[in-house]
Amino acid sequence: ARSLAAQGLSIFGDHQDVMACRQTGFAMLCSSTVQECHDLALISQAATMRSRVPFMHFFEGFRTSHELNVLEMLSDDDIRHFITDDLVHAHRERALSPAHPFIRGTAQNPDTHFQAREAANKYYEKVPSIVQS
Repeated sequence: ARSLAAQGLSIFGDHQDVMACRQTGFAMLCSSTVQECHDLALISQAATMRSRVPFMHFFEGFRTSHELNVLEMLSDDDIRHFITDDLVHAHRERALSPAHPFIRGTAQNPDTHFQAREAANKYYEKVPSIVQS
């Protein structure tokens, strides 16, 4: 997370870039260590696939790229435990494809727009329990 460029570039991590993304609807996870960065990358991907809510996983890039530390790598079995083949197949089935056309991103008037936004709440309400499990 960095400062946004203004009168000059800054390497200080004041999180302006992350705060500018709060209104996107993405759930956010922040890492503060190299190990957390590694672990939460998997957790955020698994949570996205289970909840169908996009996640933004952010961290202090300067620190994570310059810190010398011991890292316990996740095994392939750990990854498969969190991201099953069923989740991957379901995700791919929802992908846009010319073989299965589907309309997304239409223009809407306020009445239907806000009904659709409210309908998405059920996904967001499940996110905390999915991340914690």
